[in-house]
Parts: sequence; structure tokens; C-alpha cells
Amino acid sequence: MGRRLEYEVKTSVRLNMNNPQHVKINNVLQNLDPNIFKSKNQFIIDACQFYIDHYGEEQFMEKKERKRESFISVEDIDEIKAELIEVAMNEARKEVIKLLGGVISGMNVGQSVIRPSTYNKDEEPTEDVMDDADVAGLAMSWMSKGD
Repeated sequence: MGRRLEYEVKTSVRLNMNNPQHVKINNVLQNLDPNIFKSKNQFIIDACQFYIDHYGEEQFMEKKERKRESFISVEDIDEIKAELIEVAMNEARKEVIKLLGGVISGMNVGQSVIRPSTYNKDEEPTEDVMDDADVAGLAMSWMSKGD
């Protein structure tokens, strides 16, 4: 008898006698014709097998892939968070560089850049105006350093 228990799995079924469906099932189980069914256990197994055969096993079983996708670890969240922060920082850096380039090129149109290196006490300050190509070159070099 000890060997038999090694390969058996037990499952309990509770029936509520306040539920008409459960009462009906209990009535059939208690009054099974022994000439047709040897045991209540075999009747339940046959009923489950019939149901599975007619509706398909996949209808009742949870797919393991779906279960795996539904769980995420704290480490996964931290990794995703770090990736998002990095992407956001890179995009913000690019935007700042574009804005600075716009400000610098705007100075070219209406304002001049006074460079202290060209200013002597005896002379008037000289204006060093950058052209658009220089501004674009600076902006591109700043952007490439950020990546």
C-alpha cells in the first residue's frame, strides 16, 4: 500500500448544500449505479475527461508564457528606469544644445559678441561676429560630445 501512495495525487471537492447545482451533483454522486460506474472517483474522472475532450484542453489551462509576462521583478523595474533616465537625459542634452545654438545664432543677427582678447585700453572694443557656419559647427561638436 505504501508504493501506491507514491504516484497518487489527491484533490478535494467541496459541495455546498445551499447551492442547487451542488445538491444535484451530490445526489448523482451518492446514487451512482455500481453496474455503470465502479466508484465516485472514476465518475468524476470520466466527467472531467468528457468536458476536456469536447471543449479542448487549452481552454482550461493557463499558458505559461502569459504567466511569465505578467510578473516583473524589482530588478527589471530598476533596469527599465535606468534606461528611461538615460534616454531622457540624452534627449534633454540635445534640446539644450539646440537652444544654445539658437541663442548664439540669434546673437549673430541682432547683437555682436565682444571678445576681451581683442580689447585694448587705448582702443575701442572690436566686435567679432560669428557667421552661421561657425555656430552650426560649434553646435554639432557639442552634440557629438554629448553622445
